[in-house]
Amino acid sequence: MLTNLRHLVEAEFARTGRRRTIALTDGTLRDAHQCLWATRMRTEHMLPIASRIADAGFGAVEAIAMVGFDAGVLFLNQDPFERVRLLADRISTAPLRAAVRSNLLHGFYPQPDDINELFVERMFVNGIRDFAVLDSLHSWDNVAPGIRIAKRLGAKVTIALVFNLAPGYDDDFYVRQAREVIDRFGVDTISLADAGGSLTVERTRTLVPALRAAIGDTRLELNTHCLTGMGPQVALEAAVYGADQILTAVDPLANGNSLPSAQVMARDLRALGFDVDVDDRSLDEVGEYLGKLAAQLGYPVGVPAEYDPANYQTQYAGGAMTNLEAQLKAAGIADRLPAVIEEIGRVREELGSPVMATPFPAIVAAQAVMNVLNPDRYAVVPDEVKKYVCGYFGALPLPVDDNVKDLVMNNGSRDISETPPHLDPILPELRRRYGHLSPDEMILRYMYGDQKIDALVPVEDTFSVQQSIVELVAGLERMRSKHNVRLVAPGVELRANG
Repeated sequence: MLTNLRHLVEAEFARTGRRRTIALTDGTLRDAHQCLWATRMRTEHMLPIASRIADAGFGAVEAIAMVGFDAGVLFLNQDPFERVRLLADRISTAPLRAAVRSNLLHGFYPQPDDINELFVERMFVNGIRDFAVLDSLHSWDNVAPGIRIAKRLGAKVTIALVFNLAPGYDDDFYVRQAREVIDRFGVDTISLADAGGSLTVERTRTLVPALRAAIGDTRLELNTHCLTGMGPQVALEAAVYGADQILTAVDPLANGNSLPSAQVMARDLRALGFDVDVDDRSLDEVGEYLGKLAAQLGYPVGVPAEYDPANYQTQYAGGAMTNLEAQLKAAGIADRLPAVIEEIGRVREELGSPVMATPFPAIVAAQAVMNVLNPDRYAVVPDEVKKYVCGYFGALPLPVDDNVKDLVMNNGSRDISETPPHLDPILPELRRRYGHLSPDEMILRYMYGDQKIDALVPVEDTFSVQQSIVELVAGLERMRSKHNVRLVAPGVELRANG
């Protein structure tokens, strides 16, 4: 395979006289730990390696997505805006990127334009210079206000066209979407986003050239995941057939549910005859730190996945899969995971094969879990499923199965109108309530409530994977206080009472 690809690269060089440079985008601080650690990397874990990531030569560095806001506030008690500011202070050699999920500022319900516009503005003020915007229904009216704000501020805009194996999602569909967003918004990058790792080598060889021909000088990025084991090969094929940049993660936070390895991708792209301007020593230093961090926290590292054709049916995104596993475990039903995954494939097709990217993996999975836990399928219908069927998120590209639609409408909440409500501006009320606060804090309190924001704690930039004696003793003292442990010298023997 590599020999054939190398011949294609050599032929291109002979034809053009120019050796192409493939840029790598870094997803380590965002997509990678979302896929492997359920978005639990804390800000202080990121800061010790931020400058080394900046030195590595990435074309852009992902800093945060909306799920990072959710996990940061709800589980880590950390201010996501503070994370962006601290990373921006340390990463200035490449645009800092935020992934924005349509107009779903918080949760799975569209928010008014004015709060979405203010959010984009505040992200820019805090240091974001590249907004990666997706709408999983490819309903671009949903994201138009935020994109226009980003462009007015001078930020780059990356539009994600989310890959889907479903009727109607052919190469022409993606070409039309690409042309529409370029003509409407003048975006800087088109990202072919393969959240579920379901893009095949064969499809890459037709879709990437079609996009390349359609978008002219606009940059083309590939974002694929490794759930099927094919992500690295698909990434190489995409580069050969016209992609300008590849989203990667620094190993050992690559592979598995995550992204292709930056170290391996750089090596293999160079072997094919491309130039790749990343510093391998910096990548290795970041990787060494991540390995120690994973070991210290007891978190998994990515390993190459075995080929599993079932993923092409569920198309379940890597980050969503990790969260699903964690949620089932927390609910005490981890043993039902295989049944839930099988049901996800059925529900997805019955709901019109939506793109399995935010928010639809969680919505489909919620219905699948209800179907597995109850005697009758669709006897219990989550509110978000009924909202999806009623068009709250936008027009559905494919119809919902008629029988399933009847079940959803009959068993779903009567409080949900069949007609989506008009979203009135929210900022006047927020400013009356929170006018004495900063815009960032006002947004966070609107998204998560006062109690959660009152519990946030500032980041202390003192973390190290090489614990000092002082840190070790402090940790032992906390253990002693919590568990009534007695420290006995000499030999530092630990004895627990009871």
